[in-house]
Amino acid sequence: MRTKILASAAALLITLSGVLVATGTPAQAASAECTAPLWSVGTRGCTTGTISANSSGRFIDVTFWGCSGTKWKVWDTGTGRTVGSGKTPSGGYMTKRIGGLYGKYKAQISTACYQDQIRIDNT
Repeated sequence: MRTKILASAAALLITLSGVLVATGTPAQAASAECTAPLWSVGTRGCTTGTISANSSGRFIDVTFWGCSGTKWKVWDTGTGRTVGSGKTPSGGYMTKRIGGLYGKYKAQISTACYQDQIRIDNT
């Protein structure tokens, strides 16, 4: 009887561990961000790391916090082609989804205020 209970418990644990592994986050979920420094030589700004577009929805989300009027852009690192750009609106917060993407991307802010931030993600 004790052997049957232990065998049943072991089978249940194996099944549950398989469920937990199967429900994890997508393997390609990624984000990258940067913050404009206090001091810089020339134009203040920063560039994020590289992330891939969402593999099923083919998008990148861009979020910005900081001064209004800061220039931003997102580009394809393989082709160099800009896929989104502009100036941040008054209020200093912006979020935008750029669709139809298949490559790897970076974002950059320029003419920024101290501690302006930009983030890109594919989740």
